[in-house]
Amino acid sequence: ISRISGAFARQFGIPLPDDYRQLLATTDGFDFDGVSFYGTTDVYEDGAFLPGLLDSNERILHGSDSLDTPLRFVGETGDALFAYDSAEASWKAVSRYGLVTVFRFSSFAELFDAALATTQ
Repeated sequence: ISRISGAFARQFGIPLPDDYRQLLATTDGFDFDGVSFYGTTDVYEDGAFLPGLLDSNERILHGSDSLDTPLRFVGETGDALFAYDSAEASWKAVSRYGLVTVFRFSSFAELFDAALATTQ
């Protein structure tokens, strides 16, 4: 976690939130019932792929075409990506196609709790 903290701060423009740090310390990523939050690095485990935070942002932002957006991504579900908007300083769920804001959240914890509620 300490290894990615500096890179997170540079890429997201904020320190790694304590709630996200706690999630990473507990699970190093989260994948349950179609809801994923990225871990510290890409991992292939038991035939499954668990995406890493910095690696996922590199794939999303600099895939085949470079994407110019203030969004930095922390997870996903179905047609939504979970992101921090560095221009608006807010957490969001955005549509995977078009990156249109679907929901806004005041913190990473609120975003995580809302995503978890969809699995129950």
